[in-house]
Amino acid sequence: MAILASRATRPVRWRRQLRAACFWLALGLGSAAVARELGESIYYALCIPPLALSVRELIRAFGARAADGLTNALGPDYLVLTEYAPRAGTGVVPVIVVGPSGISAIEPLGEDAAFGCYHDGWHRIAPQGLHHLADSPSRRARENAARVRSDISGGGHIRTSVDAYVLIERGTGEDCASSTVPVVCGVDALAARLRSRTPRVEVSASQVQAVADALTRPLAVAV
Repeated sequence: MAILASRATRPVRWRRQLRAACFWLALGLGSAAVARELGESIYYALCIPPLALSVRELIRAFGARAADGLTNALGPDYLVLTEYAPRAGTGVVPVIVVGPSGISAIEPLGEDAAFGCYHDGWHRIAPQGLHHLADSPSRRARENAARVRSDISGGGHIRTSVDAYVLIERGTGEDCASSTVPVVCGVDALAARLRSRTPRVEVSASQVQAVADALTRPLAVAV
């Protein structure tokens, strides 16, 4: 996990992860081609690990790119955490924003596509019809927000709430009004929305850092 706090130290990690995703995808497709030439269905199992790694790196690249943009757009009063691994459950939270207006768990969608949803059921809109997404971005965002809230409470900030958002980075989401969490199109639009929110309480820079520390530092263990 990384903390992105200034423009001067902005990483280009998402580009490296995108290249890694392309590498694993090429390896997976190459394995499939070999299996087809050999005519042995058992060899298709060799495709699964590289394709899974490709998907993982692609998801990480989307999160890292969104974090880069949010760090620039939000300014120094906010901390942007990426690839946060909650203490309970599996998988990482792609992006968390901690700032004067509160704490948010962000689920980014990096595809240049039109999206729609009905509650937690999501689909991609194409000329050929609707392509339903196997995993719901709004459900992931909501569950991740709950996991982050649990970790913050474990760090001593019991009454702190965490909001969930789906960020459509490059595509559109005109048909997402029924989503169970807010859907925002574009990094700048999300940054403006977060900055415009009225803080629940007056929050100082030290309090923002304290909440970030509750997430990034291990829990103390009594002995």
